[in-house]
Amino acid sequence: MTAARSTAASTSRRFTELVRAEELPTRLTWHARDTIAVLVIPATFFAYYIARMMSAEAEVIGTIDVSLRILFFVVLVVANAEMLARHWRAFWTAKWRSLGLVAVGLVVVQAVISVLSALLRPLTEGVPDAASRITVDPDAALLLLLFLSLGPTVTALIEDFVFRHTLLLGLPVWSNKTLAACAILINALLFGAIHYENFGGHLLLTLSYAGAGLVMNLVYLWTRNIWHVLLMHGLNNFLLGGPLIVLFVHWLGAAVGSGI
Repeated sequence: MTAARSTAASTSRRFTELVRAEELPTRLTWHARDTIAVLVIPATFFAYYIARMMSAEAEVIGTIDVSLRILFFVVLVVANAEMLARHWRAFWTAKWRSLGLVAVGLVVVQAVISVLSALLRPLTEGVPDAASRITVDPDAALLLLLFLSLGPTVTALIEDFVFRHTLLLGLPVWSNKTLAACAILINALLFGAIHYENFGGHLLLTLSYAGAGLVMNLVYLWTRNIWHVLLMHGLNNFLLGGPLIVLFVHWLGAAVGSGI
């Protein structure tokens, strides 16, 4: 039993050593890309409200909102191009184990959200289920719906740049266990809190997303490679609210309409 545990620990160390692309900082260093990342979150909220001021039509609001999110994401990618390339090379040195971790992470994140939602929902009866801030007519043009469905995926990737890379791993708190634990927990709570509109403004329900954020924080700190959480979070949102779902619903509606 001891030998088996030793082998498992050795394998784990080899995996994390292969994929690790960052060291825990001992002092705070701040670059222009970090400022850009921090400003993106309030800019995203501001852009949404500007879109609402410009038009009352959900399709127009959604188009402006998603377009700006894509723009913000592109800016973050350009600003962090060197980091992304370096992390990808490390990710690919253990590609099958890395992809396996992403797959397991998808399941764990959804399990955490489901369990916490089930526990919290009875405490907040009458509050609507989590939903998009923008409700678009399902009969809108398919291309428009496909474009709008990119919103959740792009948003997930933006959030990982901001919360996982800039506002977590970049903090010089890792030599103190108490500070490190507080940073991980507060980060997860803030990540959940920015989704309050998904829950009708009810902060208690955002704890389900905070739980998902906590899982991703721990994965990122374990591997210190952004691609594990980028793929985990991005694929989660893509599969649950991305173009594939839109195409499936469109196909199902067409099949029902034609009597198939």
